[in-house]
Amino acid sequence: MKTRVIQLQEGQDRGVARNLRTAVMIGASAPPPSVARGALEVLGQVWRDVRAVIVSLGAPGVAVVAVDTQRARVAGSMCIAAKPGQVNAGIVGRHGQCDLFLEGDGAISLRHLVVVVDPLLAWDDPGAGGPGSWDVRYRLIDLRTAAGFRDEGGRQLEAATVEGPAFVFIGRYALYCFPTGAADAWPADPQAAIAVLPERLYADERDAEPDRWKRGRHARRADQWAEGSKVEDVDPAGPATGQRSSLITRVTSVNGPSRARVDELGAGDELLGMLELQSRLGRDDVRVGAVGAERGLLLGRYSRCDSAGATSLSLEKISRVHLLVVRVGDDLWAIDTASTNGMASDGTGVRVHRLQAGDELSLADGAGAVRWRPVH
Repeated sequence: MKTRVIQLQEGQDRGVARNLRTAVMIGASAPPPSVARGALEVLGQVWRDVRAVIVSLGAPGVAVVAVDTQRARVAGSMCIAAKPGQVNAGIVGRHGQCDLFLEGDGAISLRHLVVVVDPLLAWDDPGAGGPGSWDVRYRLIDLRTAAGFRDEGGRQLEAATVEGPAFVFIGRYALYCFPTGAADAWPADPQAAIAVLPERLYADERDAEPDRWKRGRHARRADQWAEGSKVEDVDPAGPATGQRSSLITRVTSVNGPSRARVDELGAGDELLGMLELQSRLGRDDVRVGAVGAERGLLLGRYSRCDSAGATSLSLEKISRVHLLVVRVGDDLWAIDTASTNGMASDGTGVRVHRLQAGDELSLADGAGAVRWRPVH
């Protein structure tokens, strides 16, 4: 099964990307897209292209379509399949190795954002909503950049958990995120598609109104659509063929990657284990706590990483932001953040790897190594 489908638009060529090494770009920043041009207005203009991406994966997952809001054009896209028992991820940024490569905007970091798709759970289980339900869960995690990403109201976020469609912005680009694999396709007509979009509820973790979420999932139904026909009401007892449930997308803002630091944990954090970093320059230990694991830890040679100050990762072959370690469910996962020279387990290159006791990951063709030592 396809796990990632990447499309570049407008003649973009990763091979000649100037940002394979750091380039400093100075210029006036674009106004927030939510002010300059409404998210739904832009979506209506590019909907047919966006819809083509959503239906292209043909399996449960997440489609992310980047739209240049200044030009109202699709700039690129990625589809990330949801896999049973396995996390999947895609990276957004200005680096030529990123899955969703966005050029020409200095507000976007080389490696800016990770889309982490949770393991697929009971997609075909009628008790979970059956085929076509938006049971794909994913997380948007900023890689500790200065700008982060913004919601539709212009609020800056570090990370968010999502179930359903969501629209966020980095620089001048809108990222339209849609779960894929529904039994029924979205309508081709832009107005009909926008009419059946779920309400997007953006809230902090502490006030995400779970009761409203529950009511929205089970009490409201969408209008029936038929391309070129009149939109009509449907039976509130349940949707029939060709009808979509009008769910609420809850976008829950959470804290982004925390600085675990090489030498200590945050106050009150529970120690889960140790990440041992090693290269020809020496060895360092990063203490991993429960809070840090939930928020995510960054490893690399850049100052914004949790391994800042660790001499073992200060080699040129190690990327500035090389990998993200984050807990999903009960497991700890290592995610390659579009590093230049990659990550491997047992000699095989991997993009995403579940960490188990004693696991060793090779970084940058053996220039560095990471070992996981849990406390239990």
